[in-house]
Amino acid sequence: MLSFSALTRLGTRRPGRSGALTATAAAALLLAAGAGTVQAAPAGQGAALAGSCEFSNTLCLFEGAGYAGARFTVQALPPATSACVSLAEHGWAGRAFSAVNTNSRAATLYAGENCTGASLNVAGSLSPLTVSAVSVRVY
Repeated sequence: MLSFSALTRLGTRRPGRSGALTATAAAALLLAAGAGTVQAAPAGQGAALAGSCEFSNTLCLFEGAGYAGARFTVQALPPATSACVSLAEHGWAGRAFSAVNTNSRAATLYAGENCTGASLNVAGSLSPLTVSAVSVRVY
Protein backbone atom coordinates (compact mmCIF):
# COMPACT_ATOMS: atom_id res chain seq x y z
CA MET A 1 0.00 0.00 0.00
CA LEU A 2 1.23 3.48 -0.77
CA SER A 3 1.94 5.92 2.01
CA PHE A 4 0.50 9.43 2.05
CA SER A 5 4.04 10.83 1.87
CA ALA A 6 4.44 9.16 -1.54
CA LEU A 7 1.96 11.68 -2.93
CA THR A 8 3.95 14.76 -3.81
CA ARG A 9 1.31 17.37 -4.63
CA LEU A 10 -1.98 17.70 -6.41
CA GLY A 11 -3.36 20.97 -7.67
CA THR A 12 -6.15 22.51 -9.62
CA ARG A 13 -5.12 25.73 -11.23
CA ARG A 14 -7.03 28.67 -12.55
CA PRO A 15 -5.23 31.29 -14.61
CA GLY A 16 -3.54 33.69 -12.23
CA ARG A 17 -4.20 31.51 -9.15
CA SER A 18 -2.68 28.39 -7.68
CA GLY A 19 -3.25 26.22 -4.67
CA ALA A 20 -3.05 22.74 -3.27
CA LEU A 21 -6.03 20.54 -2.60
CA THR A 22 -6.83 19.56 0.96
CA ALA A 23 -5.19 16.55 2.56
CA THR A 24 -8.54 14.74 2.36
CA ALA A 25 -8.72 15.20 -1.42
CA ALA A 26 -5.07 14.22 -1.78
CA ALA A 27 -5.67 11.06 0.25
CA ALA A 28 -8.69 10.23 -1.93
CA LEU A 29 -6.53 10.60 -5.02
CA LEU A 30 -3.92 8.31 -3.50
CA LEU A 31 -6.59 5.64 -3.01
CA ALA A 32 -7.93 6.15 -6.54
CA ALA A 33 -4.46 5.85 -8.03
CA GLY A 34 -4.17 2.17 -7.16
CA ALA A 35 -0.68 0.83 -7.86
CA GLY A 36 0.99 4.15 -8.66
CA THR A 37 1.17 7.50 -7.04
CA VAL A 38 -0.04 10.60 -8.75
CA GLN A 39 1.70 13.94 -8.89
CA ALA A 40 0.39 17.18 -10.25
CA ALA A 41 1.77 20.61 -10.94
CA PRO A 42 3.53 22.07 -7.92
CA ALA A 43 1.53 24.81 -6.27
CA GLY A 44 3.09 28.21 -5.87
CA GLN A 45 4.71 28.50 -9.27
CA GLY A 46 4.14 31.70 -11.22
CA ALA A 47 0.99 32.03 -13.27
CA ALA A 48 1.14 29.89 -16.40
CA LEU A 49 0.24 31.17 -19.81
CA ALA A 50 -3.33 30.33 -20.78
CA GLY A 51 -3.40 26.88 -22.33
CA SER A 52 0.11 25.94 -21.31
CA CYS A 53 1.28 22.64 -19.89
CA GLU A 54 4.85 23.35 -18.89
CA PHE A 55 5.39 20.13 -16.93
CA SER A 56 7.06 16.99 -18.30
CA ASN A 57 5.26 13.62 -18.28
CA THR A 58 2.00 15.34 -17.35
CA LEU A 59 -1.58 15.41 -18.58
CA CYS A 60 -3.13 18.89 -18.38
CA LEU A 61 -6.91 19.07 -18.71
CA PHE A 62 -8.61 22.40 -19.44
CA GLU A 63 -12.22 23.29 -18.72
CA GLY A 64 -12.58 25.18 -21.99
CA ALA A 65 -12.14 24.16 -25.62
CA GLY A 66 -8.94 25.54 -27.13
CA TYR A 67 -7.00 25.02 -23.87
CA ALA A 68 -8.81 27.81 -22.02
CA GLY A 69 -10.03 28.13 -18.45
CA ALA A 70 -9.04 26.30 -15.30
CA ARG A 71 -6.39 23.59 -15.57
CA PHE A 72 -6.12 20.22 -13.78
CA THR A 73 -2.73 18.48 -14.00
CA VAL A 74 -1.94 14.85 -13.22
CA GLN A 75 0.83 12.29 -13.69
CA ALA A 76 1.71 8.86 -12.34
CA LEU A 77 4.85 8.24 -10.28
CA PRO A 78 6.87 6.45 -11.42
CA PRO A 79 5.88 7.20 -15.04
CA ALA A 80 6.37 3.54 -16.02
CA THR A 81 3.45 2.64 -13.74
CA SER A 82 -0.05 3.57 -14.82
CA ALA A 83 -2.61 5.06 -12.46
CA CYS A 84 -6.38 5.32 -12.91
CA VAL A 85 -7.58 8.60 -11.42
CA SER A 86 -11.19 9.51 -10.69
CA LEU A 87 -11.86 12.97 -12.07
CA ALA A 88 -15.21 12.94 -10.26
CA GLU A 89 -13.47 12.83 -6.87
CA HIS A 90 -11.66 16.05 -7.74
CA GLY A 91 -14.57 17.99 -9.20
CA TRP A 92 -13.52 17.40 -12.81
CA ALA A 93 -16.09 14.84 -14.04
CA GLY A 94 -17.35 16.05 -17.41
CA ARG A 95 -15.45 19.31 -16.96
CA ALA A 96 -12.51 18.83 -19.36
CA PHE A 97 -12.97 20.06 -22.94
CA SER A 98 -9.33 20.09 -24.09
CA ALA A 99 -6.10 18.37 -23.07
CA VAL A 100 -2.34 18.53 -23.47
CA ASN A 101 -0.29 15.41 -22.72
CA THR A 102 3.48 15.94 -22.39
CA ASN A 103 4.18 12.25 -21.69
CA SER A 104 5.52 10.03 -24.48
CA ARG A 105 2.74 7.53 -23.63
CA ALA A 106 -0.86 8.39 -24.41
CA ALA A 107 -3.20 9.12 -21.51
CA THR A 108 -6.69 7.63 -21.83
CA LEU A 109 -9.84 9.47 -20.79
CA TYR A 110 -12.86 7.32 -19.86
CA ALA A 111 -16.58 8.12 -19.72
CA GLY A 112 -17.03 5.84 -16.67
CA GLU A 113 -15.56 5.46 -13.20
CA ASN A 114 -12.55 3.19 -12.63
CA CYS A 115 -11.27 3.72 -16.19
CA THR A 116 -14.21 1.98 -17.87
CA GLY A 117 -16.62 2.87 -20.64
CA ALA A 118 -16.07 4.85 -23.83
CA SER A 119 -12.48 6.02 -24.09
CA LEU A 120 -10.31 8.57 -25.85
CA ASN A 121 -6.52 8.48 -26.14
CA VAL A 122 -4.65 11.76 -25.73
CA ALA A 123 -1.18 11.78 -27.27
CA GLY A 124 -0.06 15.39 -27.57
CA SER A 125 -2.72 18.12 -27.75
CA LEU A 126 -6.42 17.54 -28.36
CA SER A 127 -9.33 19.99 -28.56
CA PRO A 128 -12.23 19.58 -28.35
CA LEU A 129 -12.49 16.29 -26.45
CA THR A 130 -15.11 13.85 -27.75
CA VAL A 131 -15.59 12.00 -24.43
CA SER A 132 -17.09 13.48 -21.28
CA ALA A 133 -14.34 12.17 -18.99
CA VAL A 134 -15.09 10.82 -15.52
CA SER A 135 -11.74 9.04 -15.03
CA VAL A 136 -8.32 8.97 -16.68
CA ARG A 137 -5.39 6.55 -16.93
CA VAL A 138 -2.03 8.30 -16.89
CA TYR A 139 1.58 7.13 -16.99
